[in-house]
Formats: sequence, C-alpha cells, structure tokens
Amino acid sequence: MRDGIAMRGDWRNETIIVSLSVDGLGSRDLASLHQLLDAGEQDRAASFHFDADRHSYIAAHGLLRLFLGAWLGRSPTQLAFNAGTWGKPALVRGGAPFSISHTRGMVAVAIAPQGEVGVDVEQLCPRREPELEIADRWFSTAEVAQIAAIEAEADKRERFMRIWNLKEAVIKATGRGLSQELTGFSVTPAADDDGSSPGLDCHEEWLRQAGQWQLEQWHLDGYLLAVAGINGPTTKPRHLKVTADGLAALADGVPVMA
Repeated sequence: MRDGIAMRGDWRNETIIVSLSVDGLGSRDLASLHQLLDAGEQDRAASFHFDADRHSYIAAHGLLRLFLGAWLGRSPTQLAFNAGTWGKPALVRGGAPFSISHTRGMVAVAIAPQGEVGVDVEQLCPRREPELEIADRWFSTAEVAQIAAIEAEADKRERFMRIWNLKEAVIKATGRGLSQELTGFSVTPAADDDGSSPGLDCHEEWLRQAGQWQLEQWHLDGYLLAVAGINGPTTKPRHLKVTADGLAALADGVPVMA
C-alpha cells in the first residue's frame, strides 16, 4: 500500500521539491531505480568507490527520471539529457526546468513550471568546524559578518552550512555553478520560527536583472535543503518527502506527499 496523500489537480503549476532518504531504500528499490538509468548514468554509478555514494547517485537520478516523467507524461527511461554552457543539465526535447542534488543519505529534485530553479541538499555534521577560512574566501562580507556575530560554535557551524546551502541553490539556478563569483551576492537564512523566507541581496547587476528571485530552506533530520527560483510561480515552493512506497506512485504519474 502506498503511504501519504496523492497530489492531484494543479500541482504542475507549482515549484515542487521532492526529497528522498536513501537510508530508507532497500536493495530492490535501488535495483528498480538503477534500471531507469541510461547507459552513461549506469557507468557513472559504477565508478563510485563507496556504496553510499553509488546509492545516492542512483537514487537521485532515478528519482529525477520518475518525477520528470510524471510531470511531463513521458516514460522515465525515454528521457534524454544534455548539458548547458556551464554544465547545468537540461532535457534534450525540452520541458520543465529542473535541478538535482545528492549527498550521502539524502537526495532531492526540484521542478518548476517556468523560469529557472536550483536545489541543494547538504548534510549537517555536528563535529564539522565552521571553516571560517572558506567563508573568508568564498562568502560575501555580509555573510562572514553573520557568522562572526554568533558566539556558540555549534550555531556558527549551522549558520555556515545554511549560507552555503542557499548559495549552492542560487548558483545552480543561474546555471553557472562555481564559475560564478560567490561574493557577488549575499544570502540571509530566515529565522526558524517566523515563517519568513531567506533573503537575497544581489551585488552584481546581471543578478538583479535576472528576474524575480525566491528562496526557501528546510531542515530534514540532519540535512539542509534549499531551493532558489528565478521568475517562477509567485506561490511558495512546496516540499514533499517521498518514501520508497511513494516511488511507485511517481511511476504511475502522481507524486505522493508523505
């Protein structure tokens, strides 16, 4: 039996982010997702040295094919991809803008009906240092000041990761990746309890001219998930947690909200 609530109606008019815990997948689930991948993706999966990295790759790209197939009404195995100027993947035959992200244990896919979208998922490691030297090099002055103003080391670590997570989503939305100057914009994570969205201050003119920006961020049991949209729907992006059972519903063309 599939768990959760089937999304029906006008769900394709929203920006939707689906996340999937890799730890909740069994060997049969991974085998089914692996069968959806094309030869190049299967070769890439086989190249990973560690099983955890291989499983995350398979889960992410299998989920992408299932979700895009449901969104577009196409067979997941018939979808073909190419890369843009800076390497951002896109559908060969055209379709909805999308973004994909994976880390050990968690994967995410974002799809929007219009504009551009970028998604990033990061693992929160409680023992990780704030890495202020990385912030000094890659973050804007305002972002470095955010971290420096925090006294508790654990809170510094979390603020560092929340900023990094949001910045990754932004550069994936523009499609330029790390070729983009990371100090050309500043992000401000939202307060956890006020329902507000993260802030974005574009220091470079081309970013301001890109269009209407929208950022959101979620905590996911030891992970951070962020999405950035350009000229997307005015409604807030919706996040769905998909379980192994929910993958079957995606294969039938309907996403399931856990």
